[in-house]
Amino acid sequence: MRITLAVLSIFTTFTFFAQDWVPAGFVTDPGVRPSISVSGPNSAWIADGYPSTPKIFRTINRGETWSTVSTAGINREIYCVWAMSDDYVFVGEGEVSGNAQMLITTNAGLNWTNILNSSNNGGHFTGLAFTKANGHIFGLALAERIYRSSNSGLNWIVLNPGVNGVSNAHNSLFITDNNFYGFGLNNGAARIRVTTDNSVSWATYALPIVGNYTSAIAYHVNKLYGLGATSTSPPVVARTTDGGVTWNTVNIGSGVSGTCYLYWVPYTPVIYILGSNGGIKRSVDNGVNWVTTPVPAGVTNITHFDFYVQGMVVYGYAVSSNGDVIRLVDTLEVLTGLNNSQIPTSYSLSQNYPNPFNPTTQISYSIPKEAYVKLSVYNALGKEIEVIVNEKQNAGSYDVIWNGDNYSSGVYFYRIQTEGFTQTKKMILLK
Repeated sequence: MRITLAVLSIFTTFTFFAQDWVPAGFVTDPGVRPSISVSGPNSAWIADGYPSTPKIFRTINRGETWSTVSTAGINREIYCVWAMSDDYVFVGEGEVSGNAQMLITTNAGLNWTNILNSSNNGGHFTGLAFTKANGHIFGLALAERIYRSSNSGLNWIVLNPGVNGVSNAHNSLFITDNNFYGFGLNNGAARIRVTTDNSVSWATYALPIVGNYTSAIAYHVNKLYGLGATSTSPPVVARTTDGGVTWNTVNIGSGVSGTCYLYWVPYTPVIYILGSNGGIKRSVDNGVNWVTTPVPAGVTNITHFDFYVQGMVVYGYAVSSNGDVIRLVDTLEVLTGLNNSQIPTSYSLSQNYPNPFNPTTQISYSIPKEAYVKLSVYNALGKEIEVIVNEKQNAGSYDVIWNGDNYSSGVYFYRIQTEGFTQTKKMILLK
């Protein structure tokens, strides 16, 4: 799959490159399983604590200093955190059997407001995630149910994923877009729970790896390539190329063990995996081959990591239960070979391929500058039946996959709408 991304003007002043992780400060006694959320190149939030003693930390200077944030109004330790910006942050309480709070601050932690409670027997919040690419509009929270927001977390509705809440693995929640999302299960066997139609239906995918605590899940935005791992499966991870219908195994090599997490850089073949032993690796070919990204000596017990992508630069932060924080700056131009000469000069929408198709087809388009892009599919009556892309994107050439498995044979149309450019093309689904 090809993808060209924009190079920001920052490259005229600084040179970034693929590098090792470096120390990024220290937080005092953060808790057993601290989580981290990165809100910008220089900004991150850490949250955890102990059953009745929540703790939150914040940096705005790349970890040179970490400030302790007020937790007034938060009753329990925090299992998940999501920072939309330096000031606008969500946290979810853990270690309660019900009535756990999700809280929000809009002023960098000066005040916290309770915005959602789990039910009386609804467990605690084990995951928070929003779609970063479209301004954090679509969000999910995981307790014994999936809670969904379509307005940046202001309001939430409850969805039922069809499994008991104790099956939810901590921080295993993932979102590819507002239709395709899921989480890892933590009992029975290595499995993930996934919906491809915004919770209309759910499927459980069994992974061919050992272990039952499936903490690591990541998907490419094309919804075809995906990876999963358990707390005991490394060096073996599971990999799919058809959205999760079938899986094989990949040996990523030594160096990563324990509870692990995955992060897939949107619209690229670049993926990161970490283990609680302190090992972190990177793949630049959609998860087939892996190399170690060295961490500072002595850093272990890493519990979580997160990334922020700006143009061609990837900023990563990871936190340890010992209090160590580490930081990475990677350049996609170096990792993938993409460069400024590949930026398109005009808008375009290509004919889908193959056409006719059954059930998947590839749609390619190009935008010459950063813009908000909507790519939709319509039936023969002109009714919009699916939105494939709905987000701000960098200048570049993109390939997306549409799966028509849930639709009948016939003529369909796909339309791109962006600033100053709209185009529609016809395609034929033939089963």
